[in-house]
Parts: sequence; C-alpha cells; structure tokens
Amino acid sequence: MELDWGYFRELFGGLFRHDDGVGERRAYLSSERPTAAEHLVELEALRKREQIPAGGYVEDDEQLWRIMKLYGLSRVSDLLIEGFCTQGEPPTEFSATGERAGIRGGVTGGVKSDELAVHTEFFSGIGLTPFDHAEAFSPFHHEIFTVVQDPSATSVTVEEVLWPGFWFGDLLFSRAGVRVRAPQHLIDATAATTSTLYFTYCREPRRTDDLSHGWGSNSQWRTCFSRFYSDEEGLHLNWDGEVDIAVDPPEPRAGWSEDEMEPLHQRRELLLHRCLVSNPLPADESDRYPYGDRLSFTSAEWPLRPESFVAMSNTK
Repeated sequence: MELDWGYFRELFGGLFRHDDGVGERRAYLSSERPTAAEHLVELEALRKREQIPAGGYVEDDEQLWRIMKLYGLSRVSDLLIEGFCTQGEPPTEFSATGERAGIRGGVTGGVKSDELAVHTEFFSGIGLTPFDHAEAFSPFHHEIFTVVQDPSATSVTVEEVLWPGFWFGDLLFSRAGVRVRAPQHLIDATAATTSTLYFTYCREPRRTDDLSHGWGSNSQWRTCFSRFYSDEEGLHLNWDGEVDIAVDPPEPRAGWSEDEMEPLHQRRELLLHRCLVSNPLPADESDRYPYGDRLSFTSAEWPLRPESFVAMSNTK
C-alpha cells in the first residue's frame, strides 16, 4: 500500500514523548507541521462526499485506508483538546472522585488559552480550515462544553465559542466547542456535559466512546474516521452508516431485532449531538451504538424539524 497510513499514529505517540509543558508540545508540532501537511494532501479524496460501494469498502480499497489514516489525525486533535479543557465543578449527584468518569465541564469548565493556541496553530497550519459558526447554535457544528441553564430562555443560543472547529473541504474534521444558554427542556446541563460523548477518543475525565475502544494497541489504529459532511445537498451525519434514520421506521440494523432498538428520537439525538442532552438519561446511555446510523437533513437546528430530514442513499 503506497499510502503511509501510520504517520499520524506516530505523531500521536510523539505527543507523549514531548509532554514537558506547552512550549515543548508547540515546538514538536511546529517541527512536524510541514510533514503533516504533506500527509494530509494524501487524503484529498475525503474532502467531498462520495457514493460508497454496496457492502462498504473492502481492505484493498485505498479510500478505506484514507479514512483510517484520518482517524489517526483525529486522535491528535482529541488529545490536544483534552489538554486545554479544564475540569469544571461536578454536578452534586456525582461523587467527588468522578465515579462515572463523566465529570467534564458542568457549568464552570474553562479553556487554557496557551494550550488552545497550540491546537489552533497546528491544524490551521497543516491545511484545515477553522470556523466558529458563532451566529447560531448548531449541534452539527458545535460540541457543548458548558451550559448556562436559563428557565426564561425559549431557544438554545451560543454564549461563547471556546475553541474553533475545523473543515477539511466539505468534511467536518472537528466541531467547535461552545458554552450555550438554554432552557432545561431543550438542553439539560447535566446530561449534555456528563453523558457519554460518542465518536470521540478522549475527553478525560468525561466518559467517551469510539470504535477503537477495547481493541489492541495495533488493531485500534484500523478504526475509521466517522464522516460528517456539509454540502449543497444538506448536512450528512455519519455518512458511512448503514441505516438511514431519516426514515420512520428505519430498517433494523443488521443482526439486531426490533426489541433491541433504542427509541428513534434518542437515536437521532445521539447522532446529532454525539451524546444525549435530555434528562432523565436512560440507564444504558453509555452502551449505545450510533455508528451504524446515518441521517441527512437540510437545517441544523435543535430541536430538529422532521420536515428537514432527507432520505438519501449513500451507496452506488
């Protein structure tokens, strides 16, 4: 395989060898920036959404290796984000030790500006395009980090953009982190900041879940990057997913019975926010499988409007 898919794995490992403060991390990433930019050019085919072969990509498809290679770069991003997000005060119903490993932001979490600058400089410098989408809250574009619970509010609004998101062409590489103001019936502060964050390698001490978890030290790097696109036809969540949940009822996931399926509104909420944002949280909220679902729609609002859903095939 001509594509050097292991480079970003090596870059990730290098962050642990250059971990003596923000200055050392900045110097290390700065020295790697030209090489990282060259490797990102190898992935140009991912910048636009394509029709996927029926049955998905097989091991000798170079597109599959590109998707796995981009996953390695996303791990670098998650690790740096984890470094500049500071832990907030845990909600009162959690123990001080973080029993659920879910205490992450609450309503008081903050961001270390020097660590944030390292992240922004590196990803801007290798060819990704930063954005904040500050004009309106969009769960497609925004990761909720903190919530100001406001019973007088009638909608969800962005109070502050805490870190930028990044585009790779039409492909959403990472969302912008935000503090929002919201009524509890739309965004519950505890649920939105402590429930499991899916499609994410790490946000310690918040519990996260991605498809690399539970695999060995080599196998985990064959994880595919989860592709979320925005283009002229709409917004496309988890484009490689097998089951279109714009349709009600959707086809059952392969190997799953109807009794095993979560409620459709929760599947849509989880795929859109990458976590659950409504209380009460279901007992199995940390054991969901959103990776098989996909959803296309025309407007990134919360709550979603069913009339904005677009049933769309992702296969050739």
